[in-house]
This record gives sequence, C-alpha cells and structure tokens, in this order.
Amino acid sequence: MILSDILDAQVLGPDGARLGFVVDVRFEIEIEVEERAVAASEDEPEEKQEEKPGEKSEDVGQATLVGLLVSPRTGGSFLGYERSDVRSPWPIAHWVRWRHRGTFLVPWEDVADVRDGTVRLAAGYRRQDPGLP
Repeated sequence: MILSDILDAQVLGPDGARLGFVVDVRFEIEIEVEERAVAASEDEPEEKQEEKPGEKSEDVGQATLVGLLVSPRTGGSFLGYERSDVRSPWPIAHWVRWRHRGTFLVPWEDVADVRDGTVRLAAGYRRQDPGLP
C-alpha cells in the first residue's frame, strides 16, 4: 500500500456509518543515536593532540504507521498545527484548528479494511486525541 491509497479516503465505522475522511497519518520513526570518535587533526603534532569528545550521529531507521487522522471534513492537512504548542501566526493556527474540529486519531490496529478509497474501522475502535505534545 502507498500513502496516496489512504489519504482523502472515506472512513466508515464498523456499522457502515460515515465518520469522515483520512486527512493525515501518524508515523513512529526509529532513531538510532550513535557516538562516533573524532579523528585527531593531522596538522597537530602528536604530543599536542588531546582526546576529543565524540560526535553524536542520528541515523533514521524504520518508520512504522501508528494511526490515521480522521476529520469530519475532507481536504488539507494540519500544516503542523496539531502540535499543541504551535499558536502563531494566530489567524492561521485558529483557522486550521477550527477547520479540523472533531478530528480524531484512530490507531492502525483498529483499522479493519482498506480498499477502493474506503477505510473501514473495526468494532470497538478507539478515538484518540489528534494533538502532538
């Protein structure tokens, strides 16, 4: 499956009731932090070379789909305004939050079926807060 298969897809509850549209997805990205030794400069004489602290390198690992953001209205993403501390520029933040009122996050394990532009949720699906801390 590719992301475009589910973005803007209609979301139906277990009973077939229309709940909204997939407006975004949530991924969890594995990040590996590795400390690497820093090589001493060749320009410095050996007696002047000091032990230097290591550099940290972040390698991005696998991305895992965590859930779908379902909005009662179609179109447009949150543009990063789902983060609870983003408040400016306030007219845009206010408009985006107003536009996506009623949006909820559905964990991926609560998705029963995806096909033909429709996402069907499993019985007992959970509605979670779409905000990011």
